[in-house]
Amino acid sequence: MRNLFYLLFNSFYLFYRSTIYDIAFKPDGTELIAAADCKVLVYDASDGTLLKSLKGHKDIVYAVTYSHTGELIASGSADKSVIIWNDIHEGTLKYSHNESIQCIAFNPFSNTLISCSISDFGLWQQEDKNVSKYKVFSRCCACAWNSTGEIFAIGMFDGTVSLRSETDGELLHTIVRPGGEPVWALTFASPRLDYTQPSKGKINYAPIYYPGEMLVVTDWARKISFYNIEGQNVPPNEKELEFDVFSIAYMCNGNFLIIGGMDRNILLYTREGTCLGCVAIMDSWVTVIKVRPKTNTIVVGCVDGGIACYQLMFSTVHGLHKDKYAYRLNMTDVIIQHLSKQINTRINCGDLVKKVAVYNQKLAIQLTDKVNIYNQVTGDKENEPLDYRLVERINQNFECSLLVICAQHLILCQEKRLQCYDFKGLRQREWIMDSLIRYIKVIGGPPGREAILLGLRNGLICKIFVDNPFPLIIYQLKNAVRCLDISQEKKKLATVDENGVCTTVSLQTKEVLFSEPNSSSVAFNTENENLLCYSGNNILNVKAYDFTPNSQKMQGFVVGFSGKKVFSLHLYQMSTIEVPLTNHLYQYLEKHMYKEAYDIAILGVTENDWAILANDALENLEFDIAKKAFCKIKDCRSLMLIYEVEDMLNKGHSKPELLGYILAHQGRFREAATVYQQNNLEMNALDMFSELRMFDEAQEYMLKASVDTQKAIIRKKAEWAKLSNNMAIAAQMLVDSEDYDKAIQIMIDNDWLDMILQTLRKIDKGNTELLKTIGYYLIKREEFSVATSIFTSINDVRSLLNMHIVARQWDDAFAICQHNPQYTDIVYLPYARWLAEEGRFDEAQEAYKKSGNISEAFSVLNTLAINALKEKRYMDASYYHWKLATTYLVKSQTSPKYIEKFYEYLRNADIYYAYDTVYKCTTEPFTSVRKENLFNCLRYLILNYEDTPYISRFAILFSFTELCKEFKAYKTTRLALDQLTQLNYPLHYESQIHYSFIDIRAAPFTDNEDLLPLCFKCGLHNPLLGKKSCAQCKTEFLYSFFSFDILPLVEIKISDDITDEEAVDLISKEAGDSGVNTSSIVHSQEKTKDIILTREQLLILDKTNCFIQKWPKPLRYRYFVNVLQEINITQCDECFKFFLLDDYEEAILENECCPFCRKKIAIFNDNDKIL
Repeated sequence: MRNLFYLLFNSFYLFYRSTIYDIAFKPDGTELIAAADCKVLVYDASDGTLLKSLKGHKDIVYAVTYSHTGELIASGSADKSVIIWNDIHEGTLKYSHNESIQCIAFNPFSNTLISCSISDFGLWQQEDKNVSKYKVFSRCCACAWNSTGEIFAIGMFDGTVSLRSETDGELLHTIVRPGGEPVWALTFASPRLDYTQPSKGKINYAPIYYPGEMLVVTDWARKISFYNIEGQNVPPNEKELEFDVFSIAYMCNGNFLIIGGMDRNILLYTREGTCLGCVAIMDSWVTVIKVRPKTNTIVVGCVDGGIACYQLMFSTVHGLHKDKYAYRLNMTDVIIQHLSKQINTRINCGDLVKKVAVYNQKLAIQLTDKVNIYNQVTGDKENEPLDYRLVERINQNFECSLLVICAQHLILCQEKRLQCYDFKGLRQREWIMDSLIRYIKVIGGPPGREAILLGLRNGLICKIFVDNPFPLIIYQLKNAVRCLDISQEKKKLATVDENGVCTTVSLQTKEVLFSEPNSSSVAFNTENENLLCYSGNNILNVKAYDFTPNSQKMQGFVVGFSGKKVFSLHLYQMSTIEVPLTNHLYQYLEKHMYKEAYDIAILGVTENDWAILANDALENLEFDIAKKAFCKIKDCRSLMLIYEVEDMLNKGHSKPELLGYILAHQGRFREAATVYQQNNLEMNALDMFSELRMFDEAQEYMLKASVDTQKAIIRKKAEWAKLSNNMAIAAQMLVDSEDYDKAIQIMIDNDWLDMILQTLRKIDKGNTELLKTIGYYLIKREEFSVATSIFTSINDVRSLLNMHIVARQWDDAFAICQHNPQYTDIVYLPYARWLAEEGRFDEAQEAYKKSGNISEAFSVLNTLAINALKEKRYMDASYYHWKLATTYLVKSQTSPKYIEKFYEYLRNADIYYAYDTVYKCTTEPFTSVRKENLFNCLRYLILNYEDTPYISRFAILFSFTELCKEFKAYKTTRLALDQLTQLNYPLHYESQIHYSFIDIRAAPFTDNEDLLPLCFKCGLHNPLLGKKSCAQCKTEFLYSFFSFDILPLVEIKISDDITDEEAVDLISKEAGDSGVNTSSIVHSQEKTKDIILTREQLLILDKTNCFIQKWPKPLRYRYFVNVLQEINITQCDECFKFFLLDDYEEAILENECCPFCRKKIAIFNDNDKIL
């Protein structure tokens, strides 16, 4: 039984002359009461001393119990009475039943007492003086409360069990036992609890047992059954016993069941009724068994009056391999833990677990008559639960002291003998050693060929292979082996002998590497060859290589070491301890063992430790280690430094240069400067200090440097001042170092004119580029006199000319061009642009011609025209179109194709000129334009409109219809409305247009005859919306470009043999008074044909009534005569537009120019004539 538990006799065995019928513990475990004879005996639970004998009953006491607080004691006797005792053992209350008391029990949460006699049972409550009694039809044999105190069960002599309510004793359920044998013992088991360590993974419960609260019932049919609180059978099934049971009790939080009876044995069962073994054998029948609260101690009462106390100490059954640990729980379960990932799983075996072994993915569990082999199926991936699956079963009962498992074999150890079985139960091999085997460990290997280390009592350490019958002796100790382990690469062996001496030896040379006393266990790190730990006297020591070990307190002894985690076992608890590896890292760094230091670091060190390792390796040019370390802490900046240093090394830089560069990068600037100085690398130090703006330190280190080096320092300092935004200091330093280019640039950027003028005196005249730069700056500052002197001093004519252009000093610029004609084109183009900006377009056009940029002149005019239209400046648009028309007219002299463009732009100019009046009248709140003039203007637009852009035909027609109605031109109104409906117009005008249609229907279908245009050639009245010429004689109507009245002008033509120049000369001559006026000549011609005059007729024309449009070639002159001399008409000699004299004079007086072409007109106030 030693493999199951240790049994300790708890220092007392009592004997009384009478049978011990019942026993009860005080809830705090300090007192024990026993029912013996007619007395209630009170004992000290720690040593069995009799404290008091309570007398009060007249017959044999059958039952005793404590209340849940321990303040009350109840006893029931054959004298039919129940006595309530207080905490000082004085009787306080007594009540009776009709028959002998058989059993009693206090509620676990209140002072309610159930007392059962042969024929009834009662419920007593401390607050109630009366006892509630209930009749039963069979003898009561046993009673018990459930864990919550809400239900109690009574076992009857007829084999039934009553489940009743605590409040009123109401019968809830009845259990009828087969066979009808007396139920002599029953108890409740609390709900099943899980006592494994908390896990991140899923705990795998095997649902083969009932996890809730159970009622356990035994009867004299020698059976044990399990029920829920509803009286239903629950797993496991009913089980047979070999004796009659008198008493049962749960211990260890309901995980184990203690049974005693007629066979005198005290048997230990699992919660579910699986027999684990015999605790003790008594001399007589066992009448009662009780468990001391919160302990593993049991007290047994016997028929012969004996009272025995036992303490159970359960042995540890466990196995460990690397970071997987398996151990027995509750004797029948196995918990497997992944110590590194902190996940676990539980295997319910349903039988006594004798041995446990684990190796990689394999798990072996030895039960009473078989060995189960499990394989891990999940748990290796991140956040994956741990799970094992049964793969093999060996149905044999092996007797062994040690059990280990390999990938394909099971190894059993019994004293000197070592046996190897496969998973089918067949023995494959056997080894017999010279001495008792004290320690066994599987150290790995290929599946089926694993190596196993053996430690013997005689100090011999052997290694065997599963597929080899011959053991190998690898080392001999002087004393028995207590513990051993081998390093990761199998090069070192660590042992602990019987005297507690920990020894590490080299397996290659058999040399003892170190020896340490006062040790109990040792373990190599599974991930590092040179790292091990050993423990003893509650001290954990971690040792790396041959360095001094680090110590820390730890309870228990070490059983494993993986990464930075040490696994220690203390009593029954496996714990994981994270050990710091910083000191070991520093020990390696002191010896410049960087590879070994990195191997330690990857086990787990702080980010600061990684940085120390990386920087130390970098300083010693161990680039591979440094890269890996910097990658661990994601220091991209340092990684870039390594690549830079490697590149420098490949380019031939010396190691001192590299070391200085690295030290500077780490902020150790003085050390870097010292390295540079010691290796004659002063310029490197200068560059370093300059970049760091540590100029004082630079001067300190460069006191013995040359003048050029000193100037270089000043320049570097100036650059720093510039970057620090101390521009004045930077500029002055650059001047002091004679770096005038950079100094002047800073002065220009900051607009320091005075400083520039001061520095200008120091600059050599041969530095023309710098002087030019200064000159350009002075131009921007409008310091033209100084700039002139600079450009003159360096004879830079082009820059001087550009200066005059910028300053708009055109006279000076043209004066220079007179002496340097090659620069003429340079001046005229900006001059033309300036003239265009000033609105002097005629002069600008001439300047553009001289500069040879006619296309730019045209582009400027076109842009101005488009912008004017977009901004609805129609008068300006008219003017720009007029200028464009004249431009095309000039172009047509060389290319006749531009004639059409001339007429197009001229027509647009006329349209925009007229539309300007309409637009202003329709958009402005007030206008000075007479309605008659507006009417004429609208009529002109309607007759001449040809899809001109930016012109609203709807606005023209709508305004015209309104004026037509006002002037009683109803016929024309109808025609205009018909045209209006053919257009897309805004919806808010729809009702007004419809109203106009309705309104006009009531008016006569006539026009006011005063409004009808008259042809001054044939005398015919034309319709208002007729054509641009007379309907009869086709004579073009000519308008006054102010009021848009039709003028009494008739076009005349000259004979083909007369040139324009001759015709002008004939008209201008004084022919004397011939008695023929101009109108008579016109009317004498046939009205439907052109008027063609001969020389004689031209000679007698009145030149004051004759007007000539002198268009340049390729156009011909046009001649017009005024047939109504009473009407004074004038003509602009630039645009050739006709005006009524009064209107023209008004426009001249207002604007001093022609209203159409804007030609300036001089006004003489002495005779009020316009020339």
